[in-house]
Amino acid sequence: MRTTRSFDLAGILARRLAGVTGARARVRRRPEGGGYRVEVPLGCSGEAAHRELLAVLAGADRFGHRSCAGAQLIWAEVDDRPGAGTGGRTDGRGDGGPEQAGRDQESEERGP
Repeated sequence: MRTTRSFDLAGILARRLAGVTGARARVRRRPEGGGYRVEVPLGCSGEAAHRELLAVLAGADRFGHRSCAGAQLIWAEVDDRPGAGTGGRTDGRGDGGPEQAGRDQESEERGP
């Protein structure tokens, strides 16, 4: 079976999201194609857990939150294209790790 970079990144996001939330993550091919969506029930609380969750989500091209039948779900998408899973960056800096989230936060606080 052939794998793609986006599929591999979706698997990494799924493992990291499961580690933070303590719930099983589900990876699916997006119905319209062009990438993968990872969904996981939100099962973490507290500021530290939320910061870690945001650090993981920074590695996705898009992410969000939704409610479904009373459950809170977090989702993240990775596109099939160059730079996928870099948070939209093409400079290779968007690996989504906690150290990246800190750099992003610092750059936003400092401004241009």
